[in-house]
Amino acid sequence: MNHNTKEKQAEFLSLCIESYKMMMGGLSGMKIANFFEEFGIFDFLLEHYDEFHQLDNQQLLNEIKRILEQRGA
Repeated sequence: MNHNTKEKQAEFLSLCIESYKMMMGGLSGMKIANFFEEFGIFDFLLEHYDEFHQLDNQQLLNEIKRILEQRGA
């Protein structure tokens, strides 16, 4: 994996954190990041990066919510 790919993936994960943070209202980015780490969301998003980075914001949030529900969050 080259540097450019890693950078794009990092930007994607940041977008996911910020989008989820806005949806949840009032939680810090750090709390969201810790929550995502606890439930394996970062790994899940990176495993499916090719598919998910093409989704619009609402579809992406729906996928995150779906996997969190599956994992008992």
